[in-house]
Amino acid sequence: MVFVLGWGKWIILALTVFGLLYLYATRDRNYWKYQQVPYESLGLIFGPNIKILTQPVHVLDDGRYKKYGKFFGTFEAGKIILFVAEPELVKQVLVKDFPALPNRRQFKLYDPLLDNMMSITPAERWRKIRPAASPAFSTGKLRKMNSLIEDCAVTSVEHLKKAASNEEDIDIKQFFGNYALDVIARCAFATRLDSHSDQTNEFVTRSRQAFSGRVTPRIFMFFVFPAIAKMIRLRPFNSDVFLYFKQVCQNIIQGRQKNQSRHEDFLQLMMDAQEGKLQTATENASERDNQLFNLGSEVKTDTTFSSDKTLTEDEAMAQCVLFFLAGQDTTSTVISYTLYLLAIHPEVQERLREEVDECFRIHGDHPSLDVVTKLKYLHCVVSESLRMYPPATRIERQAIEDYILAEKGVTVKKGELIAIPVYSMHHDPEYFPNPYTFDP
Repeated sequence: MVFVLGWGKWIILALTVFGLLYLYATRDRNYWKYQQVPYESLGLIFGPNIKILTQPVHVLDDGRYKKYGKFFGTFEAGKIILFVAEPELVKQVLVKDFPALPNRRQFKLYDPLLDNMMSITPAERWRKIRPAASPAFSTGKLRKMNSLIEDCAVTSVEHLKKAASNEEDIDIKQFFGNYALDVIARCAFATRLDSHSDQTNEFVTRSRQAFSGRVTPRIFMFFVFPAIAKMIRLRPFNSDVFLYFKQVCQNIIQGRQKNQSRHEDFLQLMMDAQEGKLQTATENASERDNQLFNLGSEVKTDTTFSSDKTLTEDEAMAQCVLFFLAGQDTTSTVISYTLYLLAIHPEVQERLREEVDECFRIHGDHPSLDVVTKLKYLHCVVSESLRMYPPATRIERQAIEDYILAEKGVTVKKGELIAIPVYSMHHDPEYFPNPYTFDP
């Protein structure tokens, strides 16, 4: 049976649907008002969601910070968010009350690979995965990687010299993105690349697709209409890109199993975790982390790590892809901004060069990791660059139960977020005098 509606009835139906959608989207509009917390008004039905897609996160957060102060509420992507920027409260949220706030923002990407990354997995699964990855960042592992990283750096320097001799312009962000990709491929997957020269290598082209930064219709839908996206199980990202890296990992694993070979890299750690061979390393990592996360905690919530040390294939592959995703763009961003700051502050550049030249004079052309970590001015320069241009401009934690921030008497409901505006705190003159001045 076909029902034919006149224009008037269609208009009434559309207005009814829009009205119901509006009531649903704005159901919590007075949440912060009732708790007497300064807050950004929900405004139009999709206002805050549109903002986060049209402005860089740090710009959006900094505007709020300057308008509402160090403690305020807002609404974003279907979530109620409390912003906290007072150091003692930040410590309480991230350390003391960690058991009640162990999760980052939780969302389903409806992809077996992406949904298993420990950066977005819920606490109970994170406790299982985290200890398996921790040994990759031990001092011993980093020492073993030092020569591999140095080799990638030498290759990059040769390309820089060539560009300089030919008076070529280079995109410094892309250049160090190539360097970071070479380092990750070498240290995580025992794969030798020269991303500067081999621009058509599929590993290189796929990595650029992963960091294209384009707001596609699916991403727009995911953030602006989160409830609808969840209802239809929308995948916001192109899974083909990440599936490629999974296949790369699987091919390397098959080759190692066939040849019965081992490598000192992150992929080998994940292989061992799949086979349950990380018992001692993960127990040591778990013990250290349990001591940290339970330190001073007054919330009676279990924070111990899982006794199950075996990862599934999807869990293991997901951490390999995460290693790549988390490492490339952040590394290239930090290096690019640091070089930019050195270029516009030649006096700092000269002092740093003197320290590094002295290091080479004393220790030769291949200083060890221990020697490099003792270069105090280099440490100051990089730290100041990280302060001014932090690659992670916001930190978020999601409550697993109704949580009361005791000092303020403010309630954050289960599933809602607390955010720390890192960039804004780094540029607050109360914490850093002359915050926009580069002063290592």
